[in-house]
Amino acid sequence: DGETLLHCASESDEVEMLEFWIKRGDYDVNVKNKRNRTPLFNALDKYRCSIEAVDILLTNGARTDVVDTDDDSTPLHTASENGNSKIIELLITKGKADVNAMDEDGETLLHCASESDEVEMLEFWIKRGDYDVNVKNKRNRTPLFNALD
Repeated sequence: DGETLLHCASESDEVEMLEFWIKRGDYDVNVKNKRNRTPLFNALDKYRCSIEAVDILLTNGARTDVVDTDDDSTPLHTASENGNSKIIELLITKGKADVNAMDEDGETLLHCASESDEVEMLEFWIKRGDYDVNVKNKRNRTPLFNALD
């Protein structure tokens, strides 16, 4: 799958390992695996998501405009599905993430948030006002359809 030690370290709860591999300089923080995913995607994993790891990667130049070749998602899509508004704010403010990015299905971040079962995420995107709550994806589905699935 083309994962490096930096990809693996970004998944760990041990941010010291992530810092170690970054400082060592063996890998660029934007190194990509076979799906074009960088360590930032791994740090945003639903079960191991760490705001500290995300901050370290962003501080060291991690890009938020990288697109997963499997589904055209960005790190912000991944974060939105996982439901952590603090991490999303960090990606937007520090990482300059594009809040208008759509995946291969034409799904917005509001669509992704509606799949997460995290009401906080839906409220977050709706309060920001970036999206029409009735926006439709390529299959003509609104975020409400995703929430009901």
